Amino acid sequence: MRRFLLVTAFLFAFHPIFGQLNIAPSGNGQNRNYVYVEKSFLFIENDIRLVKNPSAVNEASLYLRDNAELLQGEQQNKENSGTGSISVFAEGTTNAYDYNYWSSPIISPENGLFGISLLQVPVSTIVSRQPQLTTVPNGTANPLAISTRWIYTYQGNGYSSWKFVGGNTVIPPGYGFTMKGTEGKDLVVVNGRANNPGNSQRYDFRGKPVSGTLDIPVTPDAFVLVGNPYPSTFNLSLFLLENSGSGTLSTNCYGSIQRQNITTGVAYFWDSKENGSSHNLEDYMGGYGVFSPVDPCTDGIYEPPVFKTVKNVEDGSTGKPSQKKFLPVSQGFMVKGAQAGNITFKNSHRTPSKNALGTNTPAPEAVKKDHQHTSEKNSLARVQLKVTVNDLYERSLSLAFWPAATPKIDAGMDAGAFELAPTDVGWLQGEESYIIDVRPFDISEEIPLFVKVETGHQKMTFSQGIIENAAIHELFILDTLTDEYFSIKKEPLTLELQPGIYHGRYKLAFAEKVAKEDLPQVIFEEEAYLKFSIHQNNRLGALQIISNDLFPIKAVEIFDLQGKKMWYRSNFDNRRSVEISTRPWGNGVYIVKVIDMNNRKTVKKISVYNH
Repeated sequence: MRRFLLVTAFLFAFHPIFGQLNIAPSGNGQNRNYVYVEKSFLFIENDIRLVKNPSAVNEASLYLRDNAELLQGEQQNKENSGTGSISVFAEGTTNAYDYNYWSSPIISPENGLFGISLLQVPVSTIVSRQPQLTTVPNGTANPLAISTRWIYTYQGNGYSSWKFVGGNTVIPPGYGFTMKGTEGKDLVVVNGRANNPGNSQRYDFRGKPVSGTLDIPVTPDAFVLVGNPYPSTFNLSLFLLENSGSGTLSTNCYGSIQRQNITTGVAYFWDSKENGSSHNLEDYMGGYGVFSPVDPCTDGIYEPPVFKTVKNVEDGSTGKPSQKKFLPVSQGFMVKGAQAGNITFKNSHRTPSKNALGTNTPAPEAVKKDHQHTSEKNSLARVQLKVTVNDLYERSLSLAFWPAATPKIDAGMDAGAFELAPTDVGWLQGEESYIIDVRPFDISEEIPLFVKVETGHQKMTFSQGIIENAAIHELFILDTLTDEYFSIKKEPLTLELQPGIYHGRYKLAFAEKVAKEDLPQVIFEEEAYLKFSIHQNNRLGALQIISNDLFPIKAVEIFDLQGKKMWYRSNFDNRRSVEISTRPWGNGVYIVKVIDMNNRKTVKKISVYNH
């Protein structure tokens, strides 16, 4: 029987069901019937109806095992129904003193809501048992006991916005919740993994599968804890970009994306120091990492947090880097409202993971239609700046370059800090600190830094972090007070600062600029006229010159900052526009001099950046 069901599941996975799937006991309800899916995915075009099996320990109708997933069509027009349930595993990553942020892929068939009473612990691949729910602070792994003391949802601002749930079944689908892990181990092995090898408790979510469109209200500048609401991998980038910004975003891997300006377009993930040992709020050592999608055809950017306590005590540890674009089942995260409205989860945000697809296995066309999965990917150019405070903790800041970005705040790109340390640094936007700044590349641009020193004498060390897909040959910290450039390419720069606000005094630069009075006189030997429009198009690798009136171009001279003539031509056949390739040149700042027929000169600096 089980072998037959495994084969059936395989056929379902690669020959999708167009319409409803119905799984119910046979023989007047006395015989168990179920579908078992392993290392693959099951795609149902419309709704699912599940009827509870007669056996209490294995009453589920659909089992998803070993990275198996359930996907449903974007045009699903009927809710999932029935008294039965699916069974899907998810693993925590903390001990009894630390939080995981969760979101449930299932709800109660009775009231359509979730509570931790729906969680079970596996005994075998299809048999699970109910855990004990306890009010004592520490849950245990064997036998599984879940402490109801730490089950909260969040919506708002500040500590008072945490809402206690406990053991009640009251959480609507799409909302996230907190839950602490367990102490001890459970070495029962199911699907090749122990239920809890240590600080990694596995839970069996059993209930009606969540599917379809979910709307969650948000308010401006308030946070809400949400999460992957489906029993499948979740495309976080697509979700964030659809729920931020405005207009239509054209992509080369998802077509045109319609956007609604509801959130800031970034996600925040709680991370905490391993092996915590206290339930006292003031002792929690953790923080929020931030994820920016930038564009759905990229991997996005994730910067882990600086760990600190609520009393702003740091111990030098930081969160773990990780992939956030595709979220596993039950992963919770925070989003911030941009304006009043509803954020929307949709079946089109679900996607089969690489594990579910298998090696070199393309998704069936019917699945691609609703759950576009592509290996086509655009690379992000990125520079990472690392700032160490008092040799105690390190803040990592990402500066990414994307042609559709602006130097201002872009939804789904620029990511503000969730919270600040007493002495902290970031990219300056207005008066706010940003962890991720996305903008078009301009080698002459100088990006201002947010620098805040709250108490005492502080030592701040700047160093180069990761450089990805960016032909950047130098990194400088500019002190605008003294006009000094300090290279951090080869060795870090350490500043000693007294308490105060230094916003904008320090900037990150890619080239050491030369003042006009210090440039070779050959460049600015005569008065400049604005007779020509001079534009450097780094995307095309070309310098574009266009006459602003009817007069043609007589000659063009191009110099580097040392006065060396890089290019010259004096015969353009009376043309009023020319295009000059800059691909052979090194990245840097150049001076362009255009001469008209009356020997008057238009002079402009340009920044050349060859990817």
